[in-house]
Amino acid sequence: MKSMVVSNISDFALLVAQLRQGHGMSQGQLAQAARLSRTYIYHLETGMRSNPSAHVVEAIARALELTNEERHQLYAAFTRLTGQHIDDPPESALLNFGEIAQLLVHNTSYPAHSLDRLWFLHSWNEAAIMLFEVQQEIASGKKHHLLELVFEPRLRRHFHSWENLARRLVSDFQYNTRTLTYLPEYKELWKRLREMPEFRRIAVATYPEGKPAPSFVFHVQHSTLGRLALRTATTVFTGINTYSMVSYVPGDQHTLEIYRCYKWQP
Repeated sequence: MKSMVVSNISDFALLVAQLRQGHGMSQGQLAQAARLSRTYIYHLETGMRSNPSAHVVEAIARALELTNEERHQLYAAFTRLTGQHIDDPPESALLNFGEIAQLLVHNTSYPAHSLDRLWFLHSWNEAAIMLFEVQQEIASGKKHHLLELVFEPRLRRHFHSWENLARRLVSDFQYNTRTLTYLPEYKELWKRLREMPEFRRIAVATYPEGKPAPSFVFHVQHSTLGRLALRTATTVFTGINTYSMVSYVPGDQHTLEIYRCYKWQP
């Protein structure tokens, strides 16, 4: 009886389980990343769900960050199972999300930067570099993490109510990366962040408080522009936060006037 049940599991179901395990994800982690239920993933892998939608399969492919070959295999297995086809254009014809994020950052007048899924800074525009006075950090050519900059003693003094801002960002970071904690690069990053005493102190007492609000206001003290009120505006490119763009718009009339003066206001 057991052999009969196994033999009835489709190639698609077996492939989903194989790809998930190969990418080091549990069923629960894949479910979270793909915005599906754990029960649904279990049913897919055991063949109890034999007619998944193309949307579900594409979500799984994104969540697992499949290679081109793996994605082609999954889509082909889906077609054999359901008779449906998923449009899979040649990779060379598409811009990846990182390239899209960089284009948007450099083509907005607002101060903006992009982040990868672990919140490493991916690209800046000149307005953001000037606004946050990070010329020295950008010139170093190193790969910077947003939290490392916020907790940097030299930069920390620029933020009013720094403690509240730091707690909020640590909480938001934990929520946004909750499905990535199994990754070796996440573990390495977390270890690096905890080497900063102030980060370690705040992280011990800070926990995710649910899905972060899409926008919030904070204040900075610029060395020449004075005190500015900034409101965040975040653009997320996929459901699993592969890349995001954060732009900073004026939070009060005074800041709006400064933005107009520097032509940061469209």
